[in-house]
Amino acid sequence: MQHLRKRILPMSLAMALSVSLAAPVAAAEPAVPYAESIQALTDRGVIKGDGTGSYRAEDPLTRSAAASLLYEAFYLVPVFSMEAPAPQANEDGSIPEPLTKQFYSTSTTVATLDAVLMPAAPDAVGTWAETVANTVLEAQLMDQIDGSFQGDKTMTRSEFALAVMKAIYGADKDMDFLAQGQSDGLLPEELTLDDTVMTRGEAALLLDTATRDLTIITTMSTSDIHGHMTPHTPSGSAIEVGGSAKAAWLFQEAERRNPNTLILDGGDSPYNTDLANISLGQSSVDVMNAQGYDATVLGNHDFDYSFENLLSLAERAEYAMLSANTYWKDGSFPEQFAPYIVKEVGGVDVAIVGLTDDGSKATTHFSNTQDIEFHDQWEVGQDVVAKADAESDVVILLSHLHGANNDVPTKIDGIDMEIGGGNDIFGRPLNIEDTVVVNPGGVGTCVNQTNLNVKDGQVLGYTFNQIILSSDVPEVEAVNEIIAGYQADLDAQMEEVIGQCASDIAWSSPLVRTQESPLGNLAADALRDYCDADIAIQNGGGIRAGLTAGDVTVGDIFAMLPFDNKVTLVEVTGQTVWDALENGVSGYPDTYGQFPQVSGIHYTFDGSKPAGERIVSVTLPDGTPLDMDGWYTLACNDFMCGGGDGYTMFNVLNPEDGGDGNGEMAVQELPGCKLVYRTNDYYRTVVSEYIKEQGTIAPALEGRITILNPQTNESTLG
Repeated sequence: MQHLRKRILPMSLAMALSVSLAAPVAAAEPAVPYAESIQALTDRGVIKGDGTGSYRAEDPLTRSAAASLLYEAFYLVPVFSMEAPAPQANEDGSIPEPLTKQFYSTSTTVATLDAVLMPAAPDAVGTWAETVANTVLEAQLMDQIDGSFQGDKTMTRSEFALAVMKAIYGADKDMDFLAQGQSDGLLPEELTLDDTVMTRGEAALLLDTATRDLTIITTMSTSDIHGHMTPHTPSGSAIEVGGSAKAAWLFQEAERRNPNTLILDGGDSPYNTDLANISLGQSSVDVMNAQGYDATVLGNHDFDYSFENLLSLAERAEYAMLSANTYWKDGSFPEQFAPYIVKEVGGVDVAIVGLTDDGSKATTHFSNTQDIEFHDQWEVGQDVVAKADAESDVVILLSHLHGANNDVPTKIDGIDMEIGGGNDIFGRPLNIEDTVVVNPGGVGTCVNQTNLNVKDGQVLGYTFNQIILSSDVPEVEAVNEIIAGYQADLDAQMEEVIGQCASDIAWSSPLVRTQESPLGNLAADALRDYCDADIAIQNGGGIRAGLTAGDVTVGDIFAMLPFDNKVTLVEVTGQTVWDALENGVSGYPDTYGQFPQVSGIHYTFDGSKPAGERIVSVTLPDGTPLDMDGWYTLACNDFMCGGGDGYTMFNVLNPEDGGDGNGEMAVQELPGCKLVYRTNDYYRTVVSEYIKEQGTIAPALEGRITILNPQTNESTLG
């Protein structure tokens, strides 16, 4: 399949990006101040003209004109804004305060995206300067004035010089931008940087001097897409966002503006939605091929289906799948992957390295990783980065290391930029040990533009914007056509109605990973019923969507339980149940996936106690205390019985010695846990059949989980 990388800018947007294209800039006369710089910028397409054939070099530089110069010189991709939604009445009838504009910070959450989407330049809406003003403000190269743009105001020499230096070094850095620019020879010696109003000619001189010897490499990055190829409304938001066809348009626009562009992903792209799962990830790969990706890294959820399937996806992909530390157990490296690649971009050799969380076996199905090993991420990471660095000018690391992403620059030398994955964090870059660390967001919500400014083979800094895929972003129809083909196959299978739900049942990571949940009760009850077990435990991280009142379809249950986990029954002691619950609540109040939703028992834990000492009591439904020496049948999924999510006390299916020599997985008996049977029945199928039998479901909170000294946390780790 060919990459779909060429598309003409819509006329309405093209008109918004220049003051006027009615007449070209006239050939610069010798008498025109700074004629050489004006002509150089004209040749690059930075200066567009004013419709009269003259640049008007002696006129004062307005903020709108400055924004246009910055937008063009640094190849910025347009940031799209949206009108704020009307406030919805609260349950008590009160009207909340209207949203006010927010800018991305290093701690932006999905819940704040609606406010981030509001125009940064509200007074420029509907004018030629709307796009350039919003984009430059979001990049933090310029600031608002009293909440607006005020494009007609003039800029001083020092103000414009500061904006240019921020674009070169990185607006998020804590530094004296002007002093550094002078030290590096990026500012013209003949221009005094003071509060004098800058002329347009002086602006041309300054911008030409600063960028003359720069190679600007545009990177467009995503991460943690989790199969979200179509628009959706994130929990906590009122606005529909996302869509791979929109991301494809931004990728094409980046390449149109700057041929020196790389398209990169931080892992966890293929699975976790029905649209992705129905084809075992092929739909995601086909879409990413059409979008023109250059490379991705293997995330832990890239292993959510069999390893053989992942190898086939790697062969299908027209982009590199990277993981420096994923090896066969015999010590060889899978030929379908690569530890790193080196690409020549605008005369600069750029190495792209991939690193996978070495704890990924604990977060995916044991059988999917039984033939491979994840080598130490730090040891392998440093070794491979050193090799890549020796072959290149610039090193970019795609690191799917979850909470350890920010530790990478302190443990691995030689990285210019890190694109992190695994924790769905939004926001501005971090600057750690001379490495720019990008937090790309998640679930297909946004695209990140990070332009690396390279001079003499060294990265001076970057220009950054995080672009939400709002409804205003244009789409590439060829990508939509690929999605539509897979959607038709999915719809045919997912539309079967299996029962009714009495009311809406909400889902969010905190609802299923930090407290009792009706969804958790439903899933655990279905599991216990199917196995006729005494107890059932379901890890909250396996529940990924809620239910709405009315018809419940096969598709609803696929969304709720997207993983291919199968039903398993074990016999355990009361002490093992206690230990399992301790493991389950050990990450509280963070939203870790091991949090235990239960059936057949009630438990109480103290959120203020240290991990491992939190369980206070465990009782049967009639109030009888759990017998620590007694034996109980316990139903769970085979992910947990393979030691997933830290449930090592249930790990009867994943012994270290592997198979029995006849193609069957070996089974081990633990002191407090014995396998009764394992089935080939998918957990979601069992829940579907349970709903069919019930006819109408109305799961509710029943006091199965009691929390003493509750704690709060904003984490949405997944």
